[in-house]
Amino acid sequence: MGIIVSSFIGCGREYLKNTYGDKVKIFDAVAEIPLTDIDGGINADMLDAYHNKVMDVVDEYDIVFIGASTLVRDYFNEKSIDYDLFYPSAERRGEFIENSVRKRVPPKEIQKLDKNFDKWVQAIDDDESPNCYKHKLANKGEYIGNTPIIMQYIDSLKNDKG
Repeated sequence: MGIIVSSFIGCGREYLKNTYGDKVKIFDAVAEIPLTDIDGGINADMLDAYHNKVMDVVDEYDIVFIGASTLVRDYFNEKSIDYDLFYPSAERRGEFIENSVRKRVPPKEIQKLDKNFDKWVQAIDDDESPNCYKHKLANKGEYIGNTPIIMQYIDSLKNDKG
């Protein structure tokens, strides 16, 4: 049985996939399953399908990534599904904006991140769901791919398989 990981924008989901994808099985629901329709809306059927797919693959994969939006988190919380949530501290706002610029993220997405960063981080800080295991990445340069909890998990998987 794998773990479900919710990752804030820019916390290193792609890095983890690219660096450790040959060592552990990673399913990226964020990239694999569209959660918005043509108009950008999300409806209950889409969330149901997203949830069902995640639950279908969590036994086959070591790490399953889900979105970090309030909508997705609320849905998984309502279903009482445990997940780990990685997100930056509010003080890292500038670092995350700079990283987005360096990665050549489209300007509209950078503007959205810039405008909403503090609000999104505060919403996560305020989340008291018993199913959400929060991991605040407070230090400059700290991301999912170098945080001890994920590294220990990956090492344990390699040892079990090796």
